[in-house]
Amino acid sequence: MTSTVAELGESALRRLGVAIIPAADRPALTATVTAATIANNALIELGVIAADETANPSDAALALAKAGAVHDSLTGQANVSWAADSVPQAVSEEYSKLTAAFMATSFGKSADPAIVGMLEGRVRKYALISTAPDLATDAVQGVHDDLAMRGLVRWSVFDIPTAVADQYVLLAANALAPLFGVPVNQRDDAQAMRGIAQYIALPTSGETIRAEYF
Repeated sequence: MTSTVAELGESALRRLGVAIIPAADRPALTATVTAATIANNALIELGVIAADETANPSDAALALAKAGAVHDSLTGQANVSWAADSVPQAVSEEYSKLTAAFMATSFGKSADPAIVGMLEGRVRKYALISTAPDLATDAVQGVHDDLAMRGLVRWSVFDIPTAVADQYVLLAANALAPLFGVPVNQRDDAQAMRGIAQYIALPTSGETIRAEYF
């Protein structure tokens, strides 16, 4: 039984330490938060209002504008793909704290400049991880296409032999590594290509390989 491109992609992500749990085994994160909620939480973060208080209109308007500025900044850095009123709940705390940092001086407070980069990094990581399965699938497909272009395979992407599955994972992991800030392991590339070369050097029976799909 052969592995699918998506399964090999998940293995590549695990090898990189990017996604330890496969996407299919993780609970779906579908809840979102509006910009108004983020703005209100930022005012609470700064101590401008208590959790059970309602902000006055001018403070609420300022906070909402700052929440929008935070979102535009993240969008401008190509870090997020969602709308300002559909912020994933998983990064709502980061958004609220960023908004609080952006407007701290407006209320006579100070914010640690280092926290902005840290919080933006967390949002970027979430966005990257959420797209990781698709990126990994594309990486495995890219590995296969490159091997096919060089005439090194006698199988399709739908029936990759189990014997070379690990080699595909090594090559895909190295292709993905720069995206996740992980060093490329040149020895893995050499090992993978050696394994593939050894496999294709084996004599074939001449019979057509039949893939089984479940």
